[in-house]
Amino acid sequence: MSLNVVYTEANVCNFVEAISQLTDDRDNRGKRHALAFVVAGVVLAILSGRSTVSSIFRYLRNRIEWLREVTQHPKAGVVSRAHLPRLLARVDWVELNTLIDQHFGVQVELSATHDWVAIDGKVLRGTLASGDKQSVVFAVSHASRTLLAQAPMHGSKASEIPVVRDLLKQSQLEAHKVTLDAHHCNPHTTAQIHQAGGQYVIQIKGNQPLLLTQCQQVAATAVPLGSHAECEKGHGRLTTREGQCFGINALNVAPRWSDSGVHTLVVMKRHTLTLATQKTTCETAYYISNQGLSTDPQAQAMELTGAIRQHWHVESDNWIRDVTLDEDNVKTKSANQAQGMGCLRSLALRLLRRFNVNNFQEALEDFADCPSRFEALLRRVKFL
Repeated sequence: MSLNVVYTEANVCNFVEAISQLTDDRDNRGKRHALAFVVAGVVLAILSGRSTVSSIFRYLRNRIEWLREVTQHPKAGVVSRAHLPRLLARVDWVELNTLIDQHFGVQVELSATHDWVAIDGKVLRGTLASGDKQSVVFAVSHASRTLLAQAPMHGSKASEIPVVRDLLKQSQLEAHKVTLDAHHCNPHTTAQIHQAGGQYVIQIKGNQPLLLTQCQQVAATAVPLGSHAECEKGHGRLTTREGQCFGINALNVAPRWSDSGVHTLVVMKRHTLTLATQKTTCETAYYISNQGLSTDPQAQAMELTGAIRQHWHVESDNWIRDVTLDEDNVKTKSANQAQGMGCLRSLALRLLRRFNVNNFQEALEDFADCPSRFEALLRRVKFL
């Protein structure tokens, strides 16, 4: 995704017309189904609560007359159950993702905010049985929980590190405020963000044992410059979180961290009381940041601890994909099909947020039961 050119909804056609620009390398003599119609139909099926290929096929078959009308494809036929996954596998992921970004103005949203952005990966578990493990890396705004960028990934967890670096560079998120988990706590990634003028908060664990030990020593001996505590009650638990900020710019870190601008250590202590059993658990986590020490350490502690807490919004989005959109139960045999359907689920989630619905499951059921309201919302966001 490029942020150099700004696209707005006013200067592009509706999305169904836009996806007619997708490359279709099929022989014209054998084309029976317009790729744009199939892609649009799959998105509408997902938004109506369908998840697996079989259930999407039945939706396309049973709602064919309505789909022809709303997509302006009056001659569209019903694609067979066997042919549907093969068609989806032919969709170019990069082209599709670019069209989605351009049409729905993600660049405008990203350039207009100075909010923190969470980056994390998610495995497409429906690909595990075939032995071709596919995953997706997401960048999600903390405040609005809007999907700002995504990138496909395949292979082991280690493959996520270079994919995230490329995503940071291509989306220009490396110049923004970014939160990452401990898997990405390495000098290459932190230096990339710091040198680009961005800010990071990254958890540090045993994968960086020397730096972790140094941070633990600072937390045990130094006086915090700022702190922030909060308490919440829910799900049968009473949880107290306290974040403390320490200055570590003078810490004698290994030379390989010299370009990362490590300035601040954030120590998060969480005490959880399970109300039914009165059992208490205590956890301590350590985070490093290149954010320089401010003149108001209390406000800085509030910002950094808030960024750490909000990072897990990307995890809650993963939960929505798994539970509401049933992503984990979608079995696929082709890597391209898995990534393509994942991209369309991301579009469905983005549309749900644009519809300003509070209960996603309720919205999917309403869309299935009330096509007229569904159509009106789709036209409002210029999907149709």
